[in-house]
Amino acid sequence: MKSITAEKLRLDHEPVAILWSNTKPEGALQIKPHGQSCIMPFFAQVAMKQKTAVFDRESYGCPGARAGLGFGNGYYDAFGGAGIEFMSAFFVKGAESSKNPEAYCATVQHIPERERAKFMQGERLHRNTEKAKRFMTADLPITDIAEKYVIFTPLSKVKPGERPVVVVFVADPLQITGLVTLVGAIREGTDPVRVPPMAACQQIGAFVYDEAKSEHPRAVLGYTDLAARANVGKTLPGNMFTFAVPFSLFEEMEEEAQDGVFDGPIWKGLAQKSSDGG
Repeated sequence: MKSITAEKLRLDHEPVAILWSNTKPEGALQIKPHGQSCIMPFFAQVAMKQKTAVFDRESYGCPGARAGLGFGNGYYDAFGGAGIEFMSAFFVKGAESSKNPEAYCATVQHIPERERAKFMQGERLHRNTEKAKRFMTADLPITDIAEKYVIFTPLSKVKPGERPVVVVFVADPLQITGLVTLVGAIREGTDPVRVPPMAACQQIGAFVYDEAKSEHPRAVLGYTDLAARANVGKTLPGNMFTFAVPFSLFEEMEEEAQDGVFDGPIWKGLAQKSSDGG
């Protein structure tokens, strides 16, 4: 599958397709069963090196990624049952925010040593634990897919007859500007792009799945996750963001891109200046 939008954006790397399937792709990258890992380095391998990655209910990386990928809500039984109370403190200031610091610290001792300092001090994504709990139990859109696997693969590897759930563009600020403009040309109103300040995996999965349920879905801007950027490192260039869209919106974008903003003089001038290093 090709993309007119990606071609006219002059992307250095093709978009990533996210599919739900009961068939496991051969030779795909996969997290070890029950392993604790950020899934965004796997996404980066797909986006930058044209690999394919697969995830299932035994290999989803972390509680947040379980929700991000669409395997239900992973927060309730996170870290051996420490669950919502533990995660709500972690999302604020760690042990300092816990109602039971002794129990919190005991749970942290079962986490790989390289991660313990982060868990002790917290990710500081929420102002307080009440807000963190609302995010996990009410605000985060949860999908529990019927299929066995979630697959990340380059768009060109999508076979005839397959229909991705999500298409993710990896783009620099100018290209993001073009994508926002393109979606803005399609959607009525003034809010065509959603920017949830949450995990990068949820920004390309859970929130896009949620938008797909709408008659007029929006795009989701992502990779604004500090932890994901720290985990991915240099595999994804530091000036990149994700721009994820439900497949139905991708089809609308493809139609508009045939003779839209990318064919106008302003975009052409900016794109040429960018390619010249200006």
